[in-house]
Amino acid sequence: MDADRDLLSVSLEMDLEWRYASGESMERFLLGVGAGRLEAVRCGVCGRRYLPPRPFCGVCRVRLDDWVPVADAGTLEAWTVVHLPILDGRTGEMRPSPYGMGLIRLDGADTTLNHYLDTADPSRLTIGSRVRAVWREDRRGAMDDILHFEVLS
Repeated sequence: MDADRDLLSVSLEMDLEWRYASGESMERFLLGVGAGRLEAVRCGVCGRRYLPPRPFCGVCRVRLDDWVPVADAGTLEAWTVVHLPILDGRTGEMRPSPYGMGLIRLDGADTTLNHYLDTADPSRLTIGSRVRAVWREDRRGAMDDILHFEVLS
């Protein structure tokens, strides 16, 4: 760029709306969430139960269509405390920090679900702790129908 030229600056405000397709497996899962029900999808070959669900087994590479109920309680497999506020894409509001995030293996599932925890206090967060979902009263069929997971022990 020539140092003798002025840069041109144009202010522009854009109003963009995004819609994402969740896919057949996630659609069924979220319909269940809206009804207060959690389901995993089980592989007919190896028996692995995936939550969140997916269309194919990552081990056997077969289509998954055997839905099984799972509990809304489980085990904290990993956790972190996040100190950086983020923009919540569903609400447009900043999520205050710090907040706890966990990888949760719900009873009846073989994989983990990443979700918010009810505490950011590291003294209350231990791998192996029992957790339980705290549900939104006015469910919409979205992941935030589970507000967070309450640490029980």
